[in-house]
Amino acid sequence: MPAEAIRYIDKVPAILYGGNVDSVPLTCKSCNAEYRVHYSNSEINRLVDSRYLAEVRINSEHPHHERSILL
Repeated sequence: MPAEAIRYIDKVPAILYGGNVDSVPLTCKSCNAEYRVHYSNSEINRLVDSRYLAEVRINSEHPHHERSILL
């Protein structure tokens, strides 16, 4: 199962996704849309890379933020 950035609205995930939830929130620099990386145990070694990729995608997709971004 790959990592995925899930959008949070009022601290609630926009979609349900199994697995682990990264404790580091990621926000769009333009509008503060909040995301968190959700990942499986097999992705733990790539979590830092997933955060970076998610942050780049979140900011580049402004203002059209999706509920989830496959990483």
